[in-house]
Amino acid sequence: MLDKHSGAMADQAAGLRRLFRARPARAVAFVSGREACGRTTLLVRTAVALAEAGEAVVMIDENAGPDNVHAAFGAKARRDLIDLVRGDCAIERLVQPVAPRLSLMSAARFADEIHQLAAVEAGRLNTAFRRLQEGSSYVLIDCAARNGQQLSPLALAAPRMAVVVAAQSSAITRAYALIKRLVQERGRDGFQVAITRARSDQEAQDIFHNMRHTAHEHLGVRLDYLGSARVPSADHLADALQTHLSQTVEAEEWFGFAPHPLAGGVPAAASKRAEAVASTGLRLGRHAGAF
Repeated sequence: MLDKHSGAMADQAAGLRRLFRARPARAVAFVSGREACGRTTLLVRTAVALAEAGEAVVMIDENAGPDNVHAAFGAKARRDLIDLVRGDCAIERLVQPVAPRLSLMSAARFADEIHQLAAVEAGRLNTAFRRLQEGSSYVLIDCAARNGQQLSPLALAAPRMAVVVAAQSSAITRAYALIKRLVQERGRDGFQVAITRARSDQEAQDIFHNMRHTAHEHLGVRLDYLGSARVPSADHLADALQTHLSQTVEAEEWFGFAPHPLAGGVPAAASKRAEAVASTGLRLGRHAGAF
């Protein structure tokens, strides 16, 4: 016969199982102000390194072009996230294994066709992505920039956003413009930053520190440094993601799809930041005037 202490231990064990089942995968949307910055290659290298370290990784590919994540693994998209939105299939049918501990999902049609979500669609996505996060360690999204550099509802719903910035003046300018717009329009108050194709680690850090200072002073947002990938085809950010991303269970770590229009209009925080935003330049040496 079990005594009361055995019963208490069983209850505790059950509680621990519920806790670890509820721990969400760390989800990061990889975005950039322009293409040709090494974003897709960097995401693939990072995902492979995480899988080799024993992590279960789901990659979501918003790009339909020939050099997308699917092409990197020699895979073809059979279904798309838009099928889930329309109620045609469950999220488990969208995910296809491409390597040990690595899975891939297409969201190219979703990113191209879905500009806003109805309440039932947002609810369906929140339920599906909760299951996805409960069954993996990382969810990495290779985000496509649509007309006017607008991000998809999937990218905007991700709890973390990594801005990939090439060490070139035009790339820095467009990356800052993307951050500025997301602050103004969405009230986002924190970003991870990765610098690619810098001539040295010092140059990458100089670019980041100037971006961080300007974003803090003029936008009131925090930028955190993920690291640099001087050669995106060889470097990765797996160690940085494992080290810097919080592993605590917080509400903000879950995907948050919201129906359009948002209840109550633009968040107050976004309105306040929008009023404070001012155009400014940066002193970046050879990158001067990039902003």
